[in-house]
Amino acid sequence: MNTFEDFKTRVRQSVEQRLDEILSAQDDTEVCRTAKYGVLGGGHRWRAMVAIAAGNIFDRDAVTICMSLACGVEMAHGASLILDDLPSMDDADYRRGKPSAHIVYPAWAVHLAPMYLINTAYRAVLDNPSVTPERRLAGAIEMSNAALLMIEGQEIDLSQPTSGDEQATMLECYRRKSGALYASAARVGATFCGAGEEDRTAVYEACMNLGLSYQYLDDVADVEAGLGEVGKLPGNDVGKRTAIHFFGVGDTKIQAQRYQEMALSCLDRLGPEAEILRNLARHASWSPV
Repeated sequence: MNTFEDFKTRVRQSVEQRLDEILSAQDDTEVCRTAKYGVLGGGHRWRAMVAIAAGNIFDRDAVTICMSLACGVEMAHGASLILDDLPSMDDADYRRGKPSAHIVYPAWAVHLAPMYLINTAYRAVLDNPSVTPERRLAGAIEMSNAALLMIEGQEIDLSQPTSGDEQATMLECYRRKSGALYASAARVGATFCGAGEEDRTAVYEACMNLGLSYQYLDDVADVEAGLGEVGKLPGNDVGKRTAIHFFGVGDTKIQAQRYQEMALSCLDRLGPEAEILRNLARHASWSPV
């Protein structure tokens, strides 16, 4: 991978191919078809890139070592999107440029698909002979922690509590709902590739800030971007206390940049091997390219 563009292209293509292989190896059921619809054929794959880029700092063969992890992270993310779009949650009609899963598939299949994806993700992470059993177990526990934080974040997002410091509550929502999966993907990628505790903590904190930057930019996209640019209709967050509510569009962009800088600062202790991860921070964007 000679350039950052090469890295992005290789990871996106490899993850798409491997996800298709993993899901196509399952029985061709309505639930499996719903899961495929929700995961394949779109998405930035930023979280997969984070997992591999963090691993790459410690082992140059990270694409191979962390590919099952990258796919597991994308399945977990896909499961969260299927849930997020449900009428009982954000009631979104489009995702990744196509009708949301609940528009296309039976309700019962859509309700089962996230559980299907999460269990398939755990199997992918644990069934990886290139990683020691101890590291695989640590990775599964870490991803479980991230999933629990995502659920807590989703509850805050849906309930929109008004007591206490509302801006601080929004930030905690974002740390759980968005940042946790980025951060845990990085820590597990680093763990799989042999990083020590201090380095694992550094990439975790860096990618927590990176995830916050992406979330703030996603808030901007909900105002400025359209279906053709980000694959979903704008205005889904109207009525919510998002970063736009507190800062406006211009200052939300500034806040996103501040989190990018914080992510880069967390990586200061690491050498040139962390340059791919630094580039992910520098080029944080809601654009799919």
